[in-house]
Amino acid sequence: MTENEKVIGFRPAAAQELSDEEQGRRVMAEATRLTNLSPGEWKLWIGKSAERLAVPRADLEGLVKVILKHKERTERDAKAEDRRREQRVAKQRAAAQREKQRKQERERRRLAKDAERKNKEKQKAFAVLIKLPSDRHATKLAELAKRLDQDLVAVRAEFSDFCAAESCATPIAEWAVERWREPVATAALLQELIDKIGKHIVARPHEILAIALWVTMAWVHESAATHSAFLVATSAEPDSGKTTLLGVLGFLLPKPFAGAEPTGPSIYRFVDREKPTLIVDEADDLFARKTDVKHIFNASWTRGTKIPRQVQGMTHWFDPFCPKVVGLLGMKLPRTLVGRSIVIKLWPKRPDEKVDDFSHADDQEFANLRRKLARWAADNAAALKDATPLMPANFRNRLAANWRLPFAIAELAGGVWPKPARQAAERLSRTTRTPSLGLQLLAAIRDMFAIGRMEITSQQVVNDLNADPDGIWREYRGKSPITQRQVADLLEQYDIRPVVVHPTKRKDLSRHGYKSEQFVEAFQRFLPPIRTSEHRSRTSKARN
Repeated sequence: MTENEKVIGFRPAAAQELSDEEQGRRVMAEATRLTNLSPGEWKLWIGKSAERLAVPRADLEGLVKVILKHKERTERDAKAEDRRREQRVAKQRAAAQREKQRKQERERRRLAKDAERKNKEKQKAFAVLIKLPSDRHATKLAELAKRLDQDLVAVRAEFSDFCAAESCATPIAEWAVERWREPVATAALLQELIDKIGKHIVARPHEILAIALWVTMAWVHESAATHSAFLVATSAEPDSGKTTLLGVLGFLLPKPFAGAEPTGPSIYRFVDREKPTLIVDEADDLFARKTDVKHIFNASWTRGTKIPRQVQGMTHWFDPFCPKVVGLLGMKLPRTLVGRSIVIKLWPKRPDEKVDDFSHADDQEFANLRRKLARWAADNAAALKDATPLMPANFRNRLAANWRLPFAIAELAGGVWPKPARQAAERLSRTTRTPSLGLQLLAAIRDMFAIGRMEITSQQVVNDLNADPDGIWREYRGKSPITQRQVADLLEQYDIRPVVVHPTKRKDLSRHGYKSEQFVEAFQRFLPPIRTSEHRSRTSKARN
C-alpha cells in the first residue's frame, strides 16, 4: 500500500457516507489544488481544506508535501533533460561548424593552389608573349584568358603591369659602382656635379645647384632620408631640355631606372624589390589618368608608409620609398605632389647659349662622378641622417622636410655653399607654391586689419576684396564677384565665423562681420611673418 493510499484510507465518521473512491479523489484534487498556490500559501488554507473534507490535517499536509516533492523532482528532471538537449544541440552545431571550417580551408587551399598554378602559367605565357609583335598580343591574351577561365580585362591589366615592370628591367647605367679610392670633399663634389650638369643643360645657376644637391641626396637616400622630395623637371613648351636633363641624371644617380607609363602595381612591386632611383618622363597627364600612381607617389614621400596587397591569398606590404624624378610638360601636377616636390622649370636655350650635345651615352666623367658619389655617400650618410640644418624663416612642415637633406649637404660642404643653397630653395619655392584661396583670403584680410581696424563688417570685406578690378575675387571661381556667404565658407575651415560687430558708435547699427582677435592664431599658423619694410608698404597701400 502506498503512502497516498494510507492517507486517503483514513477518514472520520463524518465522511463515511462517501465511497472510498470518491473521498480519495476529492482529497487528491484538493491537495493538488493547494500545491498550485504560491509557495507557502497552502499552509494558510490547509486547515479549512482538512475540515471541509473531514480528514486529519496532518494527513492532508503529508499528501501535499508528497505531491510537492514529486513536482520538484519532475521539474528537476525536466531541466536536466533540457540542459542535456541543449548540450547535444551545441555539440552538433560545433561539429557542423568545424566541418564547415574544414571544408572552407580545403576550398581555400584548393583555390590558392589553383591560383598559384594559373599565375605561374600566366607568367610563362607573358614572358613568351612580350617577345612577340604587339599586334599579336590581343589574340594571345584572349586565348590565355579563355584557357585559364579568367576575365580578359583582368588578364590584360596584369600583362600591362608585367610589361611595365619588364620595361624597367634594364638600368640606364651600371649598378655595380666601385667606390672612389680616396675620401671625397663635399664642396669639390658639388662643384663637379654643377659643371657636368651645366655642360649639357641650360638652366639658371640656382636651379643647377638644386639639381646637384638633389643628386647627392639620392645617394644617401636609403640611409639618411626620412622624407623623399621628388625632383620635377617641367617646361612651358616642348624641346626645352627636360628629356636631356633626365638623361644626364640617369648617369649620375644610384640604380637609375627609366620607365614610361608606369602603373601603380609596377611601381610599388619594382621599387620594393630593387630600391632604384625611378625616372618617369612624359608624365604630362599621368597622375590625372592614373590616380593610383598619384596616391602611391603621395604615400612614398614618407619612409615607412607601405602599401598592402593580396598576393595568392596572403597580405604583402610593399615599400614604394625611393628617389623619384619626373619630367612633364606644363604644371599638370596635383597640388599634393607639388608640395612634395622640388620643381625645376626649364626654358629653351637662346642662340647665344652654348651647351655640349648630349648623346645619351655613358662616359668617363659620368663613371668617375658615380664612383666619387658612392664613396662620399658611404663616408657621410651616417652624419647626415640626424642633421638639423638651418632653415629659412618661412620654411616649415613639408617644405622644411623637402629641403632638410639638401641643406644638410650644403652645410657639410661648408664655405660659401649654405647661403646659395637656402637662396635657391627660397626662389624655387616661391615659383611653385600657389597659396590656396583660403590662404589668399587670410592674407587679404590681414592687410585690411593692418591699417588699424579692430572690427570689419562682412560687407566691408567683400567691398575691399572686389575693389581691385583685376583681382581674383572679382571673378571668384571664374564666375561672379565673391559674396559674403563665400567669404564665410572659406574662413570656416579656419574656425573663423561671423560675429556681431559695431563699425560705428551707434549700437543700433550693429552688423555681422569679424574682429581682429579672431584671426590672431590663423595669421600666426598659416601666414609667414611680414617683414617691417613689407608691412609699411602694405599698410600704405591699404590706406590708399
